[in-house]
Amino acid sequence: MQAEQLEAIVSEVDEALDSGSFDLPTFPDIAIKVRDLIDDPNVSADQLVNLLTADPVITAHIIKAANTAALSGGGARVDTMRAAISRLGYRLLRNLVITVTVSKLFKASSPLIDRKLKQLWERSRIVAANSFVIALHQRHLKPEQAMLAGMVHNLGSLPLCIYADRHHPRLEADALEALLRRFGTKVGIKLLDNWHFPQEMLDVVSGYENLQRQNESGLPDYADVVTVASLQATGTAKFVAWQNVSAASRLGCTPESCFSFNDNHAEQLNIAFEMLGLPTKTVAPLPGPQPASVNPNPAPVKAQQAESSGLLGFLSRMFK
Repeated sequence: MQAEQLEAIVSEVDEALDSGSFDLPTFPDIAIKVRDLIDDPNVSADQLVNLLTADPVITAHIIKAANTAALSGGGARVDTMRAAISRLGYRLLRNLVITVTVSKLFKASSPLIDRKLKQLWERSRIVAANSFVIALHQRHLKPEQAMLAGMVHNLGSLPLCIYADRHHPRLEADALEALLRRFGTKVGIKLLDNWHFPQEMLDVVSGYENLQRQNESGLPDYADVVTVASLQATGTAKFVAWQNVSAASRLGCTPESCFSFNDNHAEQLNIAFEMLGLPTKTVAPLPGPQPASVNPNPAPVKAQQAESSGLLGFLSRMFK
């Protein structure tokens, strides 16, 4: 595509964003309902079970995630939504529902744009899995929130690809890449704000690419986690000058630990990968006790209880 044509599309998108006429996809209805229920301190497992079992695709995904080979460790299989919720915890449940529902938006008519969307979604899930494992080492950060941050860090590419598919379906690959680089952050912030995500998630979108970013507190935050997780996802981690990445320093990650991240945490990464529907690598099982079997019909649990047990508790014990 000629530079003049690309600039014309850039101007077109810029004008649509400034005027508020740029179409943003709607946050999936069931994800909104799950988020609202989980934010309710009085929510019960029964309410979530009743909502989620109405969707067989989500039900199958949640139960499969709860039955990951690494997690179940030969114990009793989970075969009900109630047991799956007990095992996963409410916050991980929310993330998995978002994963299933948002993934349906990553489709396009143009073969080139459709392939790009699939690549973007796969990479977002890899960054989400990496973020989850990195945050397990940070006492003041929540691994489930880090997973969400990784999942949405580059979500601005979604509406841009949808826009290109509708208005410029013959856009060439290099022009599409230029469009994503130019507007990805701006559109991502608009999208997450429109979807009523918390400010800390918007800060991730705006800050994760800045390798020398500083923050007022000096403590690691979710943008730091995603910065490191994203660099790990590129496949070139061994060539990164980690000593110059301020996020790695705040997280307490030495260059050596960054170089060997995937090898050191293969077991934990496999669990996160499998939950998010990504292919896993074959690794030797970790020594130590396996997680206990799950009662297939546990009593309703509160969110605070669910977050301290199940998958997160199991993963945390792996680091002790």
